[in-house]
Amino acid sequence: MTGGIPEGHTLLTPSATEAHSVAWEGVETPLRFAFVPQAGHHYDLIVEAGSDGYVLELRDGGGKSLDYGIPNRGVSSTPHAWHWSGLTGGAVHTVEVAWYSEYSEAPVAPFSFRFVDMGPDDHGDLYATATPWTPSEQVLTGSGEHWGDRDLLSFQTVAGNVYALECTFPTPYWQLAILNSRGQDYGPTDNGSFEETQAAAAFKSPGGVFYALIKDQKDNTSTQPYTCVLRGMGAEDHGDTLETATALPAGTASVQAKMETFTDKDVFSLGVVAGHHYRVSCTIDGNKQCEVWNIEPGSTSPGPSGSDRTVTLFKATQATHFVRVNINPVVPTRWVEGHYTLQFEDLGTNAP
Repeated sequence: MTGGIPEGHTLLTPSATEAHSVAWEGVETPLRFAFVPQAGHHYDLIVEAGSDGYVLELRDGGGKSLDYGIPNRGVSSTPHAWHWSGLTGGAVHTVEVAWYSEYSEAPVAPFSFRFVDMGPDDHGDLYATATPWTPSEQVLTGSGEHWGDRDLLSFQTVAGNVYALECTFPTPYWQLAILNSRGQDYGPTDNGSFEETQAAAAFKSPGGVFYALIKDQKDNTSTQPYTCVLRGMGAEDHGDTLETATALPAGTASVQAKMETFTDKDVFSLGVVAGHHYRVSCTIDGNKQCEVWNIEPGSTSPGPSGSDRTVTLFKATQATHFVRVNINPVVPTRWVEGHYTLQFEDLGTNAP
């Protein structure tokens, strides 16, 4: 090691204009670089179009992997920017780049790139450098310091609890998601129309650490910040499986409940009289439409609901019967909790 830089590594000095073009020494020999970030700064490693395929890994001073990927599997036709922020200031970070191609037996083009200090960044954009966040009513403020910047916030969750994320952006160009550490989206939002400046998502957590991905995708730097609130909504009001169904005694006329997430399902175990026919209907507030299904004990498949999915009819064969409620599956831009009423009618022994 020389001056803290590991042997065999080329020290990178950030520059907005300096371009590097490095030839591959061979198929098995990776390129190794190192740099020392300033605390709170955002760095872009921009791999130019025309570079050969490669695998890249970023590590911190302790050898922990911070970022990894295979963006190019052959000679690229477009640039690819790696965005890194939230890095420990003054610590040596290393970048290892290995040649990889699905289309050739040996390198056919160099590794061409620029390494740029994009200036201060308010929140980290890697899972390992995400800004810790605690669900509360406190407003979090952030900004997209430049095109491509994203903010990742990490928060601890309790299994079975519901969490709601709501943001207001200065422009209608944004991305919002709730992710796990594998990048799976637990809180879908529809930003395809690019007409809204407000977005919201909610999800029921299986437990553990989750991440809020917040990205204001405006194409020019703005001093206007975005604001977000992450709320812990507590445990869901009703179970979503036959095993966790809410029991309702025979004679129940109605029940009020909530659709707490876009994918929420509420299941009820209704006390019934064998041989009687029943009608169950649902009404919900806002611009949502609830769907009602009935499930006979011993079956795992909901019964038919007819063309009007807000109503279901069934004939009871046992002392209990299951009813499931969900909403029409249209991904919203802004999720709002839905309050609904479920009504039960005993029609007696005569079929409707």
